[in-house]
Amino acid sequence: MTELGDFSASSLVTLVQMVATGAGLTLLPESAVETLLRGVDDVVCVPFRKPAPSRTLGLAWRRTSPRGGEFGLLAEELR
Repeated sequence: MTELGDFSASSLVTLVQMVATGAGLTLLPESAVETLLRGVDDVVCVPFRKPAPSRTLGLAWRRTSPRGGEFGLLAEELR
């Protein structure tokens, strides 16, 4: 969730609209930029300089989970 004064938003579309109205700036996933900024003329997208920031994702579940096998398959797919 992003907050600015009395404004707050948790959806990317809402964040882009807040930026378009001059309420600030935001970070967007590269995979969503083209779709989110289509038809939005008042927003400029500036990519990070290299090396761009990155993150590592993790997947965790309880050993006793009845869906452990499914989570294992999901982990393999994500790799």
